[in-house]
Amino acid sequence: QRRVRGEERSFGGRDYIMEEAISGDFALIKAYKADEAGNLIFRQSANNFNQPMATAGKITIAEVEEVVPLGAIAPEDVHVPCIYVQRVLKCTGHQKRIEKLTVLKEETGSKALSDSPRDRIIKRAALEFQDGMFANLGIGIPMMAANYISGITVTLQSENGILGLGPFPRSGSEDPDLINAGKKITAFVPNDGC
Repeated sequence: QRRVRGEERSFGGRDYIMEEAISGDFALIKAYKADEAGNLIFRQSANNFNQPMATAGKITIAEVEEVVPLGAIAPEDVHVPCIYVQRVLKCTGHQKRIEKLTVLKEETGSKALSDSPRDRIIKRAALEFQDGMFANLGIGIPMMAANYISGITVTLQSENGILGLGPFPRSGSEDPDLINAGKKITAFVPNDGC
């Protein structure tokens, strides 16, 4: 079946092809907390695609870790309003699994990385950052460069929306809700650059 091209429109002197927004019969969402009305809050990087998908489903079902009384979530803290949520399920026996556990290696001697070609590329990429720079890191080798920035302030963004992306966390401080676009556990670096 041949696809029909969308309507052509002009905005600010540039031509665009309009497309219908993504939609689905069901949106299955994982949220941190909901109130009794169904207002949702996400933690860390779980706010990346859950929010737009919750608004795209005809019926949105949210699995949450905690249900709180109405009014316990301040209106300004709501990520998805209840009007988009038709069902809330409180999970029981919830266990957060870390898909790809990655922690900072404690340096032994002068090298924490091997001298593989991949590791040399990562180290070299990290040298390109300059103090005060903002950068969006792609998945893979660019994302790994966050682990080798030192002595300068660089504000990094991950493709999944984390602004203030940091290196891998130290062992014992992993947060399963804070993952980078490569699905690896990461750390958050507070900054005043925004």
